[in-house]
Amino acid sequence: MMDSLVFFIISAVVIAGAVGVVMAERIFHAVLALALALLGVAAVFVTLGAEFLAVIQVLVYAGGVVVLFLFATMLTKSDLQLKRPPRGDELAPVSAVIFAIVALFYVASSGFASLGERASVIGSVGSVGGLIFNPQAYVIPFELVGLLLLAAMVGAIFLAKKEAAK
Repeated sequence: MMDSLVFFIISAVVIAGAVGVVMAERIFHAVLALALALLGVAAVFVTLGAEFLAVIQVLVYAGGVVVLFLFATMLTKSDLQLKRPPRGDELAPVSAVIFAIVALFYVASSGFASLGERASVIGSVGSVGGLIFNPQAYVIPFELVGLLLLAAMVGAIFLAKKEAAK
């Protein structure tokens, strides 16, 4: 019972962060709300017993992506004011209620304990390492993605040097 309560409190924090991203008037505030939402997702992973996924969530998303957004925002000399398209405000509450009902029905029907058991098995270091480095599985695609990212980084450096030389 206590696990379910903690899970729902952290889920409320994640939802509040997501709503903050959508409703923020300034880009900087939207990025801070995004950081709150991503850290909340990491906390959900911890409550489910998937500590490895929680650490990756904090390092890659809450750390790397949010810092990248902040640097891009601060270095582009923009007015930092979001320009919003016209919204369909009449459909937003209806879709939010439908989504909340479906999500609560799913969590209630699958059971919190089974979610935690599955996440602790899937999100452990051994299972993720076994999936990546299994001889039949993903070693070659994993290495190819690394080479592709290296090529993109070298190309970006080359283009940046060429631009700086002008």
